[in-house]
Amino acid sequence: MGSRMVTRRQFGIGAAAVAAVSAIGTRGAFAQEASPAAEEGMGLPPLPEGAEVVAEGLWNPTGLAFGSDGSLYIAEQGFVDSGEGGEEPAPSLEKVELKDGSPLTVVIPGQISVVSPDGAVSVLAGDIPGATTLTVSGDSIFVVSGGASVGAGFKPIPGENTITSVDIATGETAYVTDLNMAEYDNNPDGTDINPNLYAIAADADGLLYVADAGGNTIYTVDAETGESALFAVVPTMEEILGATPAASPEMARQSVPTGIAIDADGIINVSLLSFGWEAASILAYTPDGAWTPGAGPLTSVVAIAIGPDGLLYATQLSDNFMSEEPVPGSVHRINADGTHEPVVEGLFFPHGIAFDAEGNLYVTVNSIISGPDAPLGQVAKFAGIATPM
Repeated sequence: MGSRMVTRRQFGIGAAAVAAVSAIGTRGAFAQEASPAAEEGMGLPPLPEGAEVVAEGLWNPTGLAFGSDGSLYIAEQGFVDSGEGGEEPAPSLEKVELKDGSPLTVVIPGQISVVSPDGAVSVLAGDIPGATTLTVSGDSIFVVSGGASVGAGFKPIPGENTITSVDIATGETAYVTDLNMAEYDNNPDGTDINPNLYAIAADADGLLYVADAGGNTIYTVDAETGESALFAVVPTMEEILGATPAASPEMARQSVPTGIAIDADGIINVSLLSFGWEAASILAYTPDGAWTPGAGPLTSVVAIAIGPDGLLYATQLSDNFMSEEPVPGSVHRINADGTHEPVVEGLFFPHGIAFDAEGNLYVTVNSIISGPDAPLGQVAKFAGIATPM
């Protein structure tokens, strides 16, 4: 492997876990409990048969995207210190406090790593707080920095809910825009104020579409000017189907958009975290401005991508996220008739997915892991999943 940034190893939380909690309106301490701590010498579940590890030693990796030259870019969230001891952080690291006054330190702000076509792994750009997902457009990578600090009881960490551009050739980063205040000032969905950017995609013209999982909204962002606009409020299942999903009906159910994939016809597919709703987990926004229910039910969907076969694929963070013990997740193929089937199972906290031109699937695993053995994140390759059309 190439050069990697490895520093202190302490406990942290994953943005995916925080977003998952937002889905059912339960926030705060559970968000930290949802991030399993790796005990000293802890053995993680083995990857399923057929997996090839192409990158490892990653700090809570989430989003994936391929560049035009075949390079694979990886968003690593980094992690935070629980404030329970250890050496003092470097002065450049940001320290905030919980509402109860306990400290929280951003130990590794997040970064973008790259697997080059020859297999070498290196860090392209660092100091990107909470890098969650990314998309490649032209000569740049556009990175979403998520963060549900407000909803989880934290003061906002600088850089939360922003978009950063990364020059592919140089690794130079530039601020694009901040969408924190769009939720604070307008609260488009009319529920709780809980900004948490989570997904990003670019259309054929380079216009960026960004999902706010906490705000239940989709924004457009001009990549050149940073100008943003509300594109749509993601409807709830009650609004679409006239019925509230049966899972945990006593809790308020929000849509929680976690993934965006734009197909060749300009249809914007949006995945919902869902937590086992007995309803669609993927919605399609058609060019005429209508939302239509797609595949489902799925559970804890955190990413979607379109394969070279023209079909949609979705990642389940866990196949039963509400279980007391961690249950492995999976990647599902969404067939043309709306049915779905698992193509890879037995993945420990999978997240981002991407396909190369040959139809090989790449998926980040161990995406919410912390503790003395961290970093434990990997990118696994599964050959021949999506046969090109």
